[in-house]
Amino acid sequence: MKIFSLLFAAFLSFNLAADLKLNLDQQIEDLMPKVIEWRHDIHQYPELGNREFRTSKKIEDHLVSLGIPVETKIAYTGLVGLIKGGKPGPTIALRADMDALPVEEKTGLPYASKVRTTYLGNDVGVMHACGHDAHVAILMGVAEFLAKNKADLKGDVLLIFQPAEEGPPEDEGGGAKMMLEEGIFEKYNPEVIFGLHVTNIPNGVLLVKSGPAMAAASSYRIKIKGVQAHGSTPWSSIDPIMATSQLIESLNTIVSRRINIINNPAVVSVGMVESGTRANIIPEDSMLMGTIRTFDPDLRKEIYDEIEQIAAGVALGTGTEITVEFDVGGFFPVTYNEPSLVESMKASLESASPGKFIESDIPITGAEDFSYFQEEIPGIYFFLGVNRPGEGLNAKTFGDSASGVAGNHSPYFIVDDSALDKGVRAFVHLVDDYPNKFKKL
Repeated sequence: MKIFSLLFAAFLSFNLAADLKLNLDQQIEDLMPKVIEWRHDIHQYPELGNREFRTSKKIEDHLVSLGIPVETKIAYTGLVGLIKGGKPGPTIALRADMDALPVEEKTGLPYASKVRTTYLGNDVGVMHACGHDAHVAILMGVAEFLAKNKADLKGDVLLIFQPAEEGPPEDEGGGAKMMLEEGIFEKYNPEVIFGLHVTNIPNGVLLVKSGPAMAAASSYRIKIKGVQAHGSTPWSSIDPIMATSQLIESLNTIVSRRINIINNPAVVSVGMVESGTRANIIPEDSMLMGTIRTFDPDLRKEIYDEIEQIAAGVALGTGTEITVEFDVGGFFPVTYNEPSLVESMKASLESASPGKFIESDIPITGAEDFSYFQEEIPGIYFFLGVNRPGEGLNAKTFGDSASGVAGNHSPYFIVDDSALDKGVRAFVHLVDDYPNKFKKL
């Protein structure tokens, strides 16, 4: 009996030691202060797409210190690291995006960004207003944990730190698409990919939408050419500003009046208008830019056609010359979470944040170039709530204004550090469970 007891104890001890999730429970308290410190540092020194030099070097130094082989300068500033597990299994990819936005921070945080740069010819602030600083810090934490526990890791983990998710400079290319074009999947052959995004939903919530989860997105640009004149003699001009105002008003009728969106949601937004240099000069040129969000390619083509018809009509009515460009800076496909993969892995997300898992049935009209990875291999893209505890509990849907909390891309967007451990846990649980739960299609 004594021998049996000793053997059983040894067997139990072996199995406990072999469970990455249990190891994480024991080690996460020491890990999270580092994750938070990394995030604060990256937040304070944000960089725009394809310019993430400091961020990339910080990640590289960290991975090298852990003994992880690193490949750098992928798609300009991107990098990957490969953790080889001590047990047989698939290669699982985890992705974090690194770039910030041309937004002047107004949070008042002690580690708030004061960085400024030139963007599209304008002096702008730079801020991690979309939370990519949290994504990087979480994946750095996951890398440290997995590197120290690789003996219990089933298979290998490919760490992808991606630049320019918000869109690269127009004439450069970049992001997920370029990383794939430069061969990271051919070289490392991952079987599945997981990614997360922090957002303004209740603290610690993990939310996933099966199937089409985020919209396809493209930017359009409309250039209007008129005839310049003195502001005192507007009849001498062909006024591009008047034409621009008519365009904006008509563009906003596409979704509300001109197309049927009962079964397929769509969004057409104007986000940028440029024209003029002085109050008393009617300018020669004007330009506006915006985005189109759809889930259906036929509907997207219909919207493109509507924009061209509107532009032609305004040009005829005002005497201006108008040109329209689509997919400016590239195109993001629909972010699609493979339903069978979500069904297999949602218990892993539930266990990472008990009582705070939501499987949503509402698609999100935001967009993500993570979709390019999912076009190559199955993947799950999920959301992590980073509101301060108790904030935003009145919201009924993702992005609901009833949350009363500043969201992504706002100069007031704040990531609460207390939620970040759920991101670390989610990645580790997915990595630990995937080899046993999901059968490759």
